Amino acid sequence: MNEERQILQDSVNRLFSDRLGWDQLTAIEESGFPADLWEEVSEQGITKVIASEAAGGMAGSWADAYVVLHACGRHGVPLPVAETIICEWLARSADFVLPDAAIAGLLERPITAEALSDGTLQLSSEPVPWGRQATCLVGVTEGSSGSELVVADAAGLTIEPQDNIGRDPRDRLSGSAAVLARLPLALPADCVAWYGALARSAQIAGGGAACLDLALKFTGEREQFGRPLAAFQAIQHYLSDLAGTVCAVDAIAMAACHALDERGINGAERNARFEIAAAKCRASEAVEKLTRLSHQVHGAIGFTYEYGLHFTTRRLWSWRAEFGSAAHWGAHLGAVACQVGGNGIWGEITG
Repeated sequence: MNEERQILQDSVNRLFSDRLGWDQLTAIEESGFPADLWEEVSEQGITKVIASEAAGGMAGSWADAYVVLHACGRHGVPLPVAETIICEWLARSADFVLPDAAIAGLLERPITAEALSDGTLQLSSEPVPWGRQATCLVGVTEGSSGSELVVADAAGLTIEPQDNIGRDPRDRLSGSAAVLARLPLALPADCVAWYGALARSAQIAGGGAACLDLALKFTGEREQFGRPLAAFQAIQHYLSDLAGTVCAVDAIAMAACHALDERGINGAERNARFEIAAAKCRASEAVEKLTRLSHQVHGAIGFTYEYGLHFTTRRLWSWRAEFGSAAHWGAHLGAVACQVGGNGIWGEITG
């Protein structure tokens, strides 16, 4: 990790650590969207880590974004940071600057041609993370001459409030939204699904790290029969298994970010889609073990609301299915394996 990325990692983790203790997370779940924290995050430019310099961003890489996304997972950040980072990347790729102080709602599915007419975007129960807070919508459509970035005004839309089990908004929006911009985009129409899968992989890696931290702290401090729990061999086995899983998810998600920086997701030649699919498949598959082992070493206290392990594990179970489950991405990897054949799969894995 270079010096600038280390500084970014330290500052982001320090901010979230200071502002998102268990008491603060409880208060946010009771009161709703933390506008003051969002303002602070925006002022520090955390959501603009890969935005263009024209947009006031760092023009960083996906490896830089990984640091922020990992921190969001580690601290259970109840803000649309990951979705905004993706929106900023789409805007940068289209040489567009999103409106000032905008909370961009990310349209997960490609926009159909039928949904765009007379300068409006027609939505019918469209899933939009944090849709109730969105001031504009960002999505991708397949135009007559290639992909296009679509930015629309979110005002006046009908909102069907929904939350995932982490209690983060996963609303559905309906109605007619005025199109603010429609620009050529040098990315495939399905790019949001891939960027979203990578973002969730990084968040799962961060959430897994938080589970490990809590498990190590608890078993090191809690005593049974005059010995710390961590001194018992069975607990040590749980902790080592948990640590190995955390490292595996972290490594594969980080590798996918580097692959995306190097090769993108365009073109028929070898791109980063294989690594992204592998990262989300592995991360989603790991959630069961991450949550099971961390709760097992905590015992009954880990299931209480007062002890904050659930702020992480509930979000892990939500991220597990969002932007494609392990089965979805495993099917993609299986199709790749069938296409290249038994003699070609090792070369595909190693690139």
